[in-house]
Parts: sequence; C-alpha cells; structure tokens
Amino acid sequence: MPAALALGPVLVFGGTTEGRQVAAWLGRTDYPFWYSTKSRVEMELPANGQYRCEAFTEVSLADFCRQHRVRGIVHASHPFAEQLHATIAHVSQRLGLPVGRVEREYPERSTHSLVHYADSYEEVVARLLEAAHEPVLALSGVQTIVRLRDYWQQRRMLFRVLPREASVALARAAGFPAEGLIPAWPGADLDEEVQLIRRTGVQAVVTKESGESGFLSVKIAAALQAGVPIFIVRRPSLPAHFHSIRGEAELLDFLYACTHGLTAGS
Repeated sequence: MPAALALGPVLVFGGTTEGRQVAAWLGRTDYPFWYSTKSRVEMELPANGQYRCEAFTEVSLADFCRQHRVRGIVHASHPFAEQLHATIAHVSQRLGLPVGRVEREYPERSTHSLVHYADSYEEVVARLLEAAHEPVLALSGVQTIVRLRDYWQQRRMLFRVLPREASVALARAAGFPAEGLIPAWPGADLDEEVQLIRRTGVQAVVTKESGESGFLSVKIAAALQAGVPIFIVRRPSLPAHFHSIRGEAELLDFLYACTHGLTAGS
C-alpha cells in the first residue's frame, strides 16, 4: 500500500470550479480523499475519491474527521461561504488539522470612478438608497436576495438567478417579486452582459467579488461600457492559519506536508 493511503484521507470542500479541479488533481495521485458539498452535485470522482453531501456543523465535522482519520482539509468552496469558513477554522484548530485554501484568480481592484467596493451588502443598500439609483440589477446570486431586501422592498430591483427550479423557489420563498427575476446563466460574453444592462434600463449593478470563476471582470467591463456604476461586495477575509494553494504543484506540497506533521498553526 502506498504511504499516502496508509495515513488517512484528506477532506475536500468543493461544489465549485476549483473543487472539481482539485478532484482531478487528486485523481492523479495515490492520496485518498473525501469530496464534500452542501447540496448534491453530479460529478464523477476518481477511484481514490469518495463523495458526501450535507452541510457540516462544528460537531459533525469534528466527528467526521476523527472517524475517518482525516489528515488535512482542502478548502475549495465558494469565497463567500462565510459560515463554512468559520466552521472549518474552529474545527481545524481544535483538532490540529492543516487547511489548504485553493485560491481563485481575482482581478486587480479597479480605481475607476464608477466602480465602488463595499464591505457588506448593508453598506451597498445604504449607498444605493442614498444615491437614489433605480432600478438596480443584482448579479450577486440568489443567496443574496435576503441580504438586499431593504433595497428591493423600497425600490425596483432586477435579480438574475440561475435557471433552476431550486434557485427560483429560493427567490420566491424570500418574497422577491416574480416580475423582477431574470432566470439566466451568467456568462463570459461581454456584449451579452452590456445588452442586458441596456435592455433593462438599470441605473446601477450589484455583484460580489467572486473572482474570475464568477466572471467578475466581465461584469465590471459591462457596467463601464454601459456607463452605470457597479457596487462590489469585497470577499471576506480568511483565517491566518489557512495555507494558500495556487495550482497543482502547491496542492501536492500541501499534501506532502499533511503526511509529515503539518498542523493548523504551522
């Protein structure tokens, strides 16, 4: 049995483009791993991977790591999964498990006068209301509908959500007006994004700093070309003990360190 297999698996948090990439990289190694998502996704794992689907609490994550003798955590979930960040941080420190954070590519923050960064959705709402922007187009994902409620309960907002029954159902459950929903896939086509802004006549765009995987550069460029301000919620900061992973080589270095005594604080 290869040494990697004798030392226990790593736990990968995925559900993203980066998560799938990590699974592919691990498939070229002998390292056993668990691939975990909050909601079920359809994907084929390599022979050394196992899949689980369900949100973790701190208690259940700690129990899982002990039961399966997890050697380390590879965190490749969404940058705005703040509750998951906190859960992983607390459990990893308690158990002494190293955490590798697979980083997305992020465009350099713009200094253009139409590009506005904010630390929270609440700040964005306050600034939109103060400037009297209406209507506003939200490209920040269905999970942020509730966070922007104080705006759309007062002013007209359009919200693009994924064209899936679950996404539309979430929007309706939040009480968002059905006529304001735009079920469509986000894309990398700049012309289509510009046309969407112009066709809807929105006066501002809201999104989050989700990186190039979330087509952030395209959204910024589209807003600038259409001549409307764009408000971007900054990505949350991560715990200092998370080790940054950029690419396959750094993942392999992290896995090697996991099997040779790297801990949460080292």
